[in-house]
Amino acid sequence: MTRALRPSGKARSVTDPLGDDDSAHLGDGMTPTETARYVAEFSAELSYLARNANLDLLAYLLDMARLEAIRAVQSGDKES
Repeated sequence: MTRALRPSGKARSVTDPLGDDDSAHLGDGMTPTETARYVAEFSAELSYLARNANLDLLAYLLDMARLEAIRAVQSGDKES
């Protein structure tokens, strides 16, 4: 049986993770930049959990996802 992970309280709400009011919202209410920021934050938390459980490859992959999300945020900020 698997145990569901509970949010740590650090991640923001999925419906409004940043409190930003961007006009180009996706169907789920988040812009691509908001989504990338959320993914970056959440993948950092997951990487931390994986590293503490000695799941080094998983932690590495989650770190790569975090870095890609940060790159997407930075490129999205430059377009604005």
